[in-house]
Amino acid sequence: MIKPKILYNNALRGITPTFSGTTVSGKGPENATDWQDFSFFTADTGTLDYTVGADTDIDAIAIYVATTAGTNSIELQYESAPATFTSLKTFSTPSGTLDIEEFTGVTVLSGRIIRIIITATTTMNIRQIVVGEVMEAEIGQFASMTYPTLLGGIKASNAISQNGSILSRSIKRIERTGNLELDYLTASWVRSTWEPFAAHAARYPFIYQPDPPNRPTEVAFAVASGGIEAPKNMGKGDRMSIQMKLNMLVADSLAI
Repeated sequence: MIKPKILYNNALRGITPTFSGTTVSGKGPENATDWQDFSFFTADTGTLDYTVGADTDIDAIAIYVATTAGTNSIELQYESAPATFTSLKTFSTPSGTLDIEEFTGVTVLSGRIIRIIITATTTMNIRQIVVGEVMEAEIGQFASMTYPTLLGGIKASNAISQNGSILSRSIKRIERTGNLELDYLTASWVRSTWEPFAAHAARYPFIYQPDPPNRPTEVAFAVASGGIEAPKNMGKGDRMSIQMKLNMLVADSLAI
């Protein structure tokens, strides 16, 4: 059984950052934390500083970058002591990628800074930056889950002339779909961990890794689709089950 991981509780969201680089009207750094894949932050070289208002635990960063060219990098640091910054993770040459990296968890104290250092030889379009704690499923899921990098469905339609000749062909790619299915969960885990996530997923996307140990590069920008089912009592002691249908975007869906 496979324990999926989800990154959704973004420590940067709701904090107005300071950016040392150039800000483009309508494409400012606030777009990098708004959980909307159709808006982006146009970034050149600079430093993004987010001052946290309370003690904040973090153990992962995810980036969602549109297609770019050149040698670019994104580095995560935190203020480990006053005016002293410690590096946690670096993404080298992100180009049309959706990536997640975990690190040994740290606590950023209230009033200190989470820093994103952007080095861009060419302008970089960043759709999402997420820094927070990873939620790992209490119990694994079965093979009914779907890997996000499998080929999505395709809907084809033809324009046909009066004599039956094909004049043109339109191809529409259908989003990848799958299920998040977890069984034999304790009621305490469902209440303390699943329900806060489900409340987020009812409104916003999230970063989803269906099989981190075996396929660490399979990462999806996922949304709940078709509603979110309520947890169900399995009738076996205090155990419960949950299910959520997903639509997913992966790296080859990010080009603009």
